[in-house]
Amino acid sequence: MMEYSAHIESLTKGARSVIDGTVEERIRKCREEVWIPYPAADMIIEELEILFDHPKKDRMPNLLIPGGTNNGKTSILNRFYKNHPDHTTPESNVIPIIHFSAPISPSENALYEKILDFLRAPYGVNDSASRKEYQVLNMLKNIKTSVIVIDEFQDIYHGALREQRKFLAAIKHLGNELKVPIVAAGIPEVQRTLSADPQMANRFETFRLDTWKLDEAFARLIMSFEKTLPLKEPSNLHKLNTRARLHYLSEGILGELATVLKRAAIYALQNGKEHIDIEMFDAIVYQRPSERRK
Repeated sequence: MMEYSAHIESLTKGARSVIDGTVEERIRKCREEVWIPYPAADMIIEELEILFDHPKKDRMPNLLIPGGTNNGKTSILNRFYKNHPDHTTPESNVIPIIHFSAPISPSENALYEKILDFLRAPYGVNDSASRKEYQVLNMLKNIKTSVIVIDEFQDIYHGALREQRKFLAAIKHLGNELKVPIVAAGIPEVQRTLSADPQMANRFETFRLDTWKLDEAFARLIMSFEKTLPLKEPSNLHKLNTRARLHYLSEGILGELATVLKRAAIYALQNGKEHIDIEMFDAIVYQRPSERRK
């Protein structure tokens, strides 16, 4: 009993809040998104915060975050957004972070429309790119934007090389005019996209999010995840045999690990169990990423 009590005390506040709730309440908690801190994420968020507070100068630093699909980029960016929410002052509305996904058909026009759409600002579809640029620059100055974040940056690779270069030049121009950092995130091929403009690529410091190896860092990650699951008994998921099974199923991808653990916890609760057994991984409905790609 003492072991179970210590386990419950080790759970996150969110998991403890429903530990005596109904099965349905605890299943709902399992399905919620949770923030799991780990060294690479903490380092990237620290870099993002440095950019946010960076003094304005002619050549602002930029950041590139390449990483595989479902490997934590969006969670990190969302964490950064939550640290700097929009707010209103007596003088103006303040939107410190502009964030949007790169257009599949890159162009100056598409870039400005993406920003105006994010701001829900009206514009003339047939207006020239220069007119939309003027509108964007004025709005971003007025709302005191500190960082521009562009997700799924690799999507501009679908456009012609000439259009890619014009798109990258427009981003560089925005950064120069506003004196704000640009953050780009996407799958590893995003580095190839940026190389379309070597001068632009040289402006971005790169922080990669690699897949996880089967090591002690992965064990610590699993232990952190287990603390978010509202189960009354310890599962000891970090033990080598269970850890190896989890690594095989998730293929070292953070989001996949979360999916496996949540489904296993839900399976346990639905079957009257208060911990996860390694056999449950065979009972849940789940396909490894490489199997889905086939």
